[in-house]
Amino acid sequence: MDNCQICGSKIEQGKYKPKLYCSDECRNYIKYKNALEKILLVLKLTKEAKKIIRGDMFRLSNSVGNGTNTIKVKDND
Repeated sequence: MDNCQICGSKIEQGKYKPKLYCSDECRNYIKYKNALEKILLVLKLTKEAKKIIRGDMFRLSNSVGNGTNTIKVKDND
């Protein structure tokens, strides 16, 4: 048994291609994170736009695992 590369949950492997992620949510997270990184590399941003994006990223980082977010997420433990 392996662990998910995003959340660390256990993954039961099948016969064929090895699974890297435990769920569609974890698979989508990495897909959208990679897409966002590619977009940020090519955007020509003003100083003000960079400030806004940094604020967005800060707010996103605060929604991860601190127990105070209001979004209900399934528990994989």
